[in-house]
Amino acid sequence: MTRLVDALHALGLDGDISLSGRWVTLQGERCLVYVLEGPWGAGYYAWCDDPDERVVERYPDPTEAILAGLRRASRRDSGSDGERRTHS
Repeated sequence: MTRLVDALHALGLDGDISLSGRWVTLQGERCLVYVLEGPWGAGYYAWCDDPDERVVERYPDPTEAILAGLRRASRRDSGSDGERRTHS
């Protein structure tokens, strides 16, 4: 199991998990949330399929990426500025 899948299970969440375990899709309140484990320990990337929330954000921790993606998918007022935001 990957750290991403471990984090998903630790949070008690259900989602679609890729065969490799490096990609999960979750149903957020307003849209789907995608979380991807980057290659070679490059972090975790999260985004939402809402047109106003499609900014890809990087997180060092899989739990943080999952929770941030779900928060974005639950926003009523997106406030998206169209800029790429990176968390380290």
